[in-house]
Amino acid sequence: MAPPVTFSTEAPVRPRRLYEEIAGRISAFILDNDIPVGGRLPAEGEIARSLGVSRPAVREAIVALETAGIVIARSGGGIFVLRRPRRGAALPWARRGQPGPGPREQLRARQLVEPEIAAEAARVATPEQIEALDQAARAIAAAAAAGLPFADEAVEWHIALAEAAGIGPLAELMPRLLDSTQHAMWRTIRAKSETDEQCAARTGLRERLVAALRARDAKAARQLMQAHLAAVEAAVFGAEGA
Repeated sequence: MAPPVTFSTEAPVRPRRLYEEIAGRISAFILDNDIPVGGRLPAEGEIARSLGVSRPAVREAIVALETAGIVIARSGGGIFVLRRPRRGAALPWARRGQPGPGPREQLRARQLVEPEIAAEAARVATPEQIEALDQAARAIAAAAAAGLPFADEAVEWHIALAEAAGIGPLAELMPRLLDSTQHAMWRTIRAKSETDEQCAARTGLRERLVAALRARDAKAARQLMQAHLAAVEAAVFGAEGA
């Protein structure tokens, strides 16, 4: 009788998120090709073509490896090895081997939810809620124009919009979707991609969206939120075809 077949239980069998899989492939490439500290990796586009994935997906994986301290990406200057990875090692913020959803997944969730929140708010928000959103939008725009921080106020504005839509479960969900501190990779993103200038360029959305609320124009409110979130994703991860 043949002995039973056994497999290593060193790592659990589970589906991997795309950014995690790509980061693992890049780490393996560094080791397989014996790329030293300071050595240069292929460009994002070359990695994307080789793996058959989009450049934004590769960019997210590079952010993960930067956050883990394995590579450093210089704008327009390439990607370089900062520290040699350990083969098969989990990303350092993983819990029980699971690193959790990445920033792109977080943004995708917002893209599914927030446009409809905006549309519903255009239908049902009270005049008082619209006025409060207007005042908050103007305060954010003034802070941006003065070069002052406004990230916390922007988060509160989006939560207030969800509350104005009058759908309790979604209003309760929004603080979690908007919490960019929940994933270690956001620290790298904010330091490298989300500059004050990029954020300030998007502050006008809130005032235009308030105008759509006043006009009870659900379609315009939906489209403005879609455009805003698309601009956030493009600023952080680039366009799909880039």
